Amino acid sequence: MLDMSVIVTIGSVCIGFVLMVTAASGARGGWNRVGVIALFVAALCFLTVVPLAVALTAGV
Repeated sequence: MLDMSVIVTIGSVCIGFVLMVTAASGARGGWNRVGVIALFVAALCFLTVVPLAVALTAGV
């Protein structure tokens, strides 16, 4: 059985990947620049900040 920290980390990375792909397609599709930058920032947070915070909280 997986620990809750592992589930949160996997979910966060999956959400970050989806946001990154959405931002990349928005950049190629000519979306609003501020919206694309916000998607990239959100993706970076989900890919780095959340897993790091979970790892530090879990004591890994």
